[in-house]
Amino acid sequence: MAFGIFGKKKDEAGAGAEAPAGSASGGGFETNPDAARRFFDRAQTVHDSTNFEYAMVLWLQGLSQDPTGVEGLEKFMRSGSKFAETNKKPSKDQLGQVKARHAGVQKYLAALLQWGVRQLEWPLALDAFEAAAKLELAEPAYWIGARALGLAGQDSKAKKAHFVKMMELFSAISAFDKAVVAGELAYRLDPTDAKLQNTVRNMSAQSAMNRGGYEESGKQGGFRSNIRDLSAQRAKEAEERLVKTEDDQTVAINNAKADYESRPTDSGAIEKYARLLRERGTPADEKAAYEVLMKAFESTGVFRFRQQAGELKMRAARRKLRAMVEQGEALGAGTPQREQADQAVAKAQRQVVEMEIGEYAEWVENYPTNMELRYELGSRCLQVGQYEKAIGHFQESRAAPKVAEKTLLGLAQAFEKLGWLEESESTYREAIAKHENPSDDLAVELRYGLMSALEARARDEKKLEIAEEALKLASSIAIQRIGFRDIRDRRQALQELVRSMRP
Repeated sequence: MAFGIFGKKKDEAGAGAEAPAGSASGGGFETNPDAARRFFDRAQTVHDSTNFEYAMVLWLQGLSQDPTGVEGLEKFMRSGSKFAETNKKPSKDQLGQVKARHAGVQKYLAALLQWGVRQLEWPLALDAFEAAAKLELAEPAYWIGARALGLAGQDSKAKKAHFVKMMELFSAISAFDKAVVAGELAYRLDPTDAKLQNTVRNMSAQSAMNRGGYEESGKQGGFRSNIRDLSAQRAKEAEERLVKTEDDQTVAINNAKADYESRPTDSGAIEKYARLLRERGTPADEKAAYEVLMKAFESTGVFRFRQQAGELKMRAARRKLRAMVEQGEALGAGTPQREQADQAVAKAQRQVVEMEIGEYAEWVENYPTNMELRYELGSRCLQVGQYEKAIGHFQESRAAPKVAEKTLLGLAQAFEKLGWLEESESTYREAIAKHENPSDDLAVELRYGLMSALEARARDEKKLEIAEEALKLASSIAIQRIGFRDIRDRRQALQELVRSMRP
């Protein structure tokens, strides 16, 4: 975002200008852009390996070294969005690692961490906005504030005081265009506030002067420069809008394409163009993004481009598979056409999973310490009957806290498929003991698995006590979720087994 939109610069070493290592910012804290860059580079690598939890920490550690820019902030939010798909709040590890020498920067980073996991909660964005403005971080404050304002403007629970606060914060960073919008929203909630009306009117005049370039009238080309900044600002706002119209997407993609074509080996231009194509997500967009990413991988050797291309390939394959399933389900049950369609789906399903195995195998080879990727590889090996390979991958990924319980489930299932019933039983028991929520989906899945392994042992070894334990598990699952899988039939079969074993 061009700094001219804020109306004035704080000083030459302030936000938006690259300060030398160890220099003081306008907010009274030291910045070290070189150290920040090292953290950002590492964060990108970790993000690409899909360890979004740790990537967020690294982005924040980079911002602790230099919080004045927007690049690290934008990418932190991208990692946060991915982390939030499976988490509702920051982890304890994240909270413990967010540190900065300057108290104001520490508060800013803490606010970012909370908002990063709950990005639609505008009060959290407002906290981060306030912390950034107090540090005189003009560009980050504007970036955050614009999002806080957009979200609050759609919330009927937002109060006048919230919009007044945003107006004051935008004014503090000389972003009078947004201050006017916030002030107008506040005034709508209280049309009797004559003082607020006058404040908004004055800010509107200041905003008009800034847009018109009058404050730079003594400088050669001041007006024309401001017009160019305004055009760039509008294009940027179209790209960053939370809910994009079709026109917004077209403008953003065309601008990103032009930037990419002017510097086709620049990683930032490549990622931005591919990301915008993926977000719009038409088949033509995904094909174009795939080609851009593969070309980037071939020319740079950077594996994350290859990984992103692979993600697109898997997404397209899964979409085609879903279409096949829906077409098959539309046919009459029990008809020859339905039987033929089901066979085609089963074949396609295996082909898709085998393709995904190939993708994940490459990813694991390039990111050998990422246990979440290894878990995903193991789960796909399990799906196609590669049980010993699945066990090998699960045994490595079981130490990763985030996937430990799912890994134990997969490991137990693989043991059971191989007929290793004692190993399967002990693994199920370990997973159940470690799982904290006894009523969620995973807990039911684990108890069902243990029931199945115990039933197999009871039939093989002809032991009543094992069959009785399996029956108790079946009954507890039926009480909790009568519609879970085939639990009614399994419970009845176990009742008959127990009766047959009793003297």
